Amino acid sequence: MKQRFLIILTVIVLLPIKLAAADTLTVEQKLVSEYSRMTVFRNQVWQNAAIRYDQRPFTLTDISVKGLYDQRGNAALAQEGNGKKDFSAEVNSFLVLNQSSRLFGQASYRNGRRKNVVWNENSDYSMLYPYVVGDSIGGFMKEEEYKFSGGYAYRFGKWTAGAEIGYRAVIAYRDKDPRPRNIISDLQASVALARNLNEKYTLGLSVQVRKYNQKSDIKFLADKGSTSVYQMLGLGMDYIRFAGTQTSTRYTGSGIGGSIDLLPVSQNGENNGFSVSLRTDYFHLTKQLSNLDYTPINEIKNIDVSLETAWTRQIREWEYGVHLLAALQQRTGVENIFGEPSGNSYPKLSSIDQFKNTTLKAGLKGRIGQTLDTNCRWGWTLLPSVGYGQTKPEYKSNGRYVEIASASGGLEAQSLWKVSKMLLSASVAGGYTTNVKSEYSLPGLDTQKSAGSALLSNIDYLSDDHASIALKLRGDYVVNKQYALFLSANWLHQEYKNCGGTDRIEVSLGVTF
Repeated sequence: MKQRFLIILTVIVLLPIKLAAADTLTVEQKLVSEYSRMTVFRNQVWQNAAIRYDQRPFTLTDISVKGLYDQRGNAALAQEGNGKKDFSAEVNSFLVLNQSSRLFGQASYRNGRRKNVVWNENSDYSMLYPYVVGDSIGGFMKEEEYKFSGGYAYRFGKWTAGAEIGYRAVIAYRDKDPRPRNIISDLQASVALARNLNEKYTLGLSVQVRKYNQKSDIKFLADKGSTSVYQMLGLGMDYIRFAGTQTSTRYTGSGIGGSIDLLPVSQNGENNGFSVSLRTDYFHLTKQLSNLDYTPINEIKNIDVSLETAWTRQIREWEYGVHLLAALQQRTGVENIFGEPSGNSYPKLSSIDQFKNTTLKAGLKGRIGQTLDTNCRWGWTLLPSVGYGQTKPEYKSNGRYVEIASASGGLEAQSLWKVSKMLLSASVAGGYTTNVKSEYSLPGLDTQKSAGSALLSNIDYLSDDHASIALKLRGDYVVNKQYALFLSANWLHQEYKNCGGTDRIEVSLGVTF
């Protein structure tokens, strides 16, 4: 795995170096353009591989190594741990091959460790929940992740075609009882088509498919023997029939989705005007017990719908923008009921929709600023924002539910200076999130047991008011016309009313060309 990944990483690094001679812009011009470009104000629309042709008018590649430290204390989900340390290396590249073709790719390696994970021995909790394998002991979790993706866009007349494929592989484990070992493969692919409409807008359509697999095994090697593991069902419930010694599971999933996207035609490298992107994805996941002839005990049906709209305008050195993102997720959990077994085979009798979770998020952001151009040594941007979020998980048979809603507001100030061969950027952001609604009903929950205590701790965290402050610093040193070195540091502190404080620090070192 590592040898294959290094080969792919080397190809992605060397390809843009070979093509760099065809680019007439200096790396300093590219960096200044990247800092001031309004394209970064949009996100979802660039997931369309055909529309990504217009993401930037020049070739750009960056290679970086990163270190991450995240300490959350009590302000964390029990199933995801309360701390993280990561080291990663990453390559991102966007290549303008010629007037008609664009090539883009990404490759990364991450080696990390999460702390104090309980009631979850699997990886990708946000994808698998609530149907994880859990126990009260838990502990740290070591992780290795490999990712790579590549895409191509080709323009012919008023039409643009694009395709992209991405693959992620993860190995997660613990070398202390209980000893899970999770192996993940996650393959995604998309095709897209876009057409220029009256030289003002580009209309695009895309289709995405996904194939997911996670194999998980738990071993106990200590002399004291094994402890019970549980097949969790959500809101403190577990599948009692299969509790105890079922330590091998397999998750298989597949998904399909699509998007319709509208983007202003690029003028001088900027897509100023109104854009909209509507995306929907459906994902189906099955959990199987490997030791019982791969008995499928649970299923997840997940629907995601997201709408992104943005308006941007640039008048000489002044820039303005408004961005709106609204997302809805509907997750249904299915429990399969089985009859008496014949050997390791369990006959399926029926299926019941027991778990349901509806999540809604909406955010509005504004932008006003003055760009840094050839006649200016200083540029600045202000980004005010407001947001709202709501989640309501329910377990139908016993009437358990939790409903939490929160509202937030914040302001970010960014600044960029040009000093000799240095480009210096800094941003400071502050915000506050307040609870709007927090209520729950958990009949029959034993709060003295570990599972019940973890659930209440999660509710306290998700409904807690908190303030946040973030600081980002970056310096780019222009070595010559082709290369620049950069160093960046990001710090985020959150102070919760009841759960205490959190700190997240990330440091990156890299080269851009």
